[in-house]
Amino acid sequence: MTSAHLRLATAIIVATVVADQVTKAWALRALDDGHTIALLPTLEFDLLFNNGFSFGTGQGQGRLIGIGVIVMVGYLLVQLARATARHRVVLFSIILGGAIGNLIDRIVRAESGVLTGSVVDFIDVSWFAVFNVADIFVVCGAIAFGLWETFVAPPPSPAVEPSGAPDVGSESDDAVDA
Repeated sequence: MTSAHLRLATAIIVATVVADQVTKAWALRALDDGHTIALLPTLEFDLLFNNGFSFGTGQGQGRLIGIGVIVMVGYLLVQLARATARHRVVLFSIILGGAIGNLIDRIVRAESGVLTGSVVDFIDVSWFAVFNVADIFVVCGAIAFGLWETFVAPPPSPAVEPSGAPDVGSESDDAVDA
């Protein structure tokens, strides 16, 4: 990773974690008394605490989920360190920042042991789910990465034989030509 990529990654990760934690702090203050803020007919701010993961599944498995998030953060750090393309640095950093934001919740809100804290969720789309800004970064970053890698990134270059000649056929092709 170049020093420019390292600076970019650090800035993005810090910005995503700060955005997540600031919005969660706001939600804890503004919605702490059961107050709900209606924005649209099916969108409101409503404070919930989730010790599971997506769509409320895995309730009570916070420690296991936290360990999974730590593993994911480690994997993303390795991928980020190996990234040479700017888009990969940006997208890995966005996903990593979101994962760290939710991991912070599991650590600082723990009441019954390490990693047992609940994640603060407050964006309530009534027909879908309740989530937070970190979730948006993780999901949108992952979707953008998949779309970029599928439709925008150049295809990998063909394999090159040690002699320098491209690998254009296999032994079975030679048998057909004979």
